[in-house]
Amino acid sequence: MQRSLAELKQRVNELIESYGEDTTVAAFIFTPADVFVLDEDYEENYLPHEQAEEVLAAVGDTDYIYEQIGEIIDDEVHRITKSQNNTVLN
Repeated sequence: MQRSLAELKQRVNELIESYGEDTTVAAFIFTPADVFVLDEDYEENYLPHEQAEEVLAAVGDTDYIYEQIGEIIDDEVHRITKSQNNTVLN
């Protein structure tokens, strides 16, 4: 899912209205500043804006990332609920 910063800001404001501003979230934001190639001297060479946008769009449209995050959430929910169930049983 790719968004502009303005769209992201609007969505964050909606979430704050729904859940409150102190609600914990997991968030990952990548910008053109994250799109670069390291040269042989380990210097960051940033892609032109249009290419950086293309890279970010491809990342945002990749289901793999969302599947992995979903699996991690499922694993953590299982771990926490299992731990809580064991505590109640003991």
